[in-house]
Amino acid sequence: MFPLVTIAGEPFERGQQYGAATAAFIRHSIASYARLFAYRRGMDWDAVQQAALAYEPLLHDVAPDLLAEMQGIAVSAGRTLAEIIALNVRTELLAGVGGGFHHPEAAAALARNRATGVPQHQEQLPATPATGSDDGECTTAAASPPATANGRVWLAQTWDWQGDQRAACVLLRVSGPDTPTLLTLTEAGMVAKIGLNEAGIAVGLNLLRSRADGQQQGMPVHVLLRQMLQSTDTVTVRRLARHIPAAGSSCITLASADGELVALELTPTGIAEIPAQEGLLAHANHCLDGGTAAGECPLEPTSTTKERYGRAWELLHTAAGQIDLDVLQAILRDHDGAPRCICRHPDPCVAAVDRNESVCGVIIDLHGRTMHVAANIPCQAPFVPFML
Repeated sequence: MFPLVTIAGEPFERGQQYGAATAAFIRHSIASYARLFAYRRGMDWDAVQQAALAYEPLLHDVAPDLLAEMQGIAVSAGRTLAEIIALNVRTELLAGVGGGFHHPEAAAALARNRATGVPQHQEQLPATPATGSDDGECTTAAASPPATANGRVWLAQTWDWQGDQRAACVLLRVSGPDTPTLLTLTEAGMVAKIGLNEAGIAVGLNLLRSRADGQQQGMPVHVLLRQMLQSTDTVTVRRLARHIPAAGSSCITLASADGELVALELTPTGIAEIPAQEGLLAHANHCLDGGTAAGECPLEPTSTTKERYGRAWELLHTAAGQIDLDVLQAILRDHDGAPRCICRHPDPCVAAVDRNESVCGVIIDLHGRTMHVAANIPCQAPFVPFML
């Protein structure tokens, strides 16, 4: 099970608590992303930190509280502020590079990392040549009345990514002086990912790819998710989503305890809203709106997004009117069409940097203010409840 870390107080103080509790997990995150940046960008970890520092002025302007929290994390975890910012803007710094690509300077970057003592995992060399990969990045299934049992609102998703990062996952409960208490499943050192708050707001995340990705600095999506979780109403959440354009494309699914359910497709060129249909909503890793789809990168042959999306819709429709925790557990554990399925297992013949799987599963009960978390491939772990 992932560790539960509770932090409270002013931003820097919260960061200190977070960093002290997760220093070893943050080291693991750095090992994962130092490797990934070397392979995808040909950048050593020092170069990544320099690129990350370019985001410091933006963070100071739009999220000074979270920048202070990052400073506290760095101090207590024994890392540089640049390293913590790098973890929180890793999506933006990697935007525009597809999965499976190995940069010609990767080996040199990895060698520089080893020479300077950057944390690393044991596996560094690819087990197979790079042939493209499906980065995955999650299947979402959500429901609200009239589709649910007992009038509840649910937001569920797999988080598909490199299996190495399972060892860096934490559940972070945050209490601040002026914001609602929130609970988020995230990667150590990062301020948020999937989560909910005591005001009845929940968010999920899916990766998208558009041709405009990575061309300019933009709002870091994990910082945006945290700001959304610090909000008390969906009007504020929508305003945050439109405040600054994204650097890379993603879909944030927004759910509220009062029944609102919508997918926000964010790209550097604009935002589209995909509303629920009769209380049902699904999303994977391709755009559903015609406008955002027009600028989308062509899907790789290895992509499974359309199969996973279609299967999620099929299962939701089949259970419409009766959707509850059991139904959503079954959806996240579904193997129909394997290996191109919702519950994704790793291919051991593929290098760790290219190997994606369902790292975990999350089901959020908005009315119960509870996250049910499977801390492994969903079919291999129980969904354990964590109350806000």
